[in-house]
Amino acid sequence: MNMKGFFNVADAEELSLRRMKRVVVEGHDIALFFDGGRAFAVQNDCPHQHFSMLHEGELKDCRITCPMHGWTFDLQTGRATNGSGRLKRYAVKVADGSVWVGGRMAEET
Repeated sequence: MNMKGFFNVADAEELSLRRMKRVVVEGHDIALFFDGGRAFAVQNDCPHQHFSMLHEGELKDCRITCPMHGWTFDLQTGRATNGSGRLKRYAVKVADGSVWVGGRMAEET
């Protein structure tokens, strides 16, 4: 698997057990999640009041709820499901027991 432009940020087993983790990639504060058998990487900063604690929010059904004011975001699209705005998403790969995050944002869908 080509990992050019990606950074090893976590052990896949650790992430699957903890399900949430904060990492920093090239100066970007990123929240890493494991839910529904998939890994997701999004900005750790809620667009509501720029509260950088999404990695400590409530994770359920591939949605993260900000612990500050309860805004909820779909991790698959980054779009708000409760509130407004959108999270920046980062490309993420799981390979050889490691989680890799791309230094650039994922393509918008």
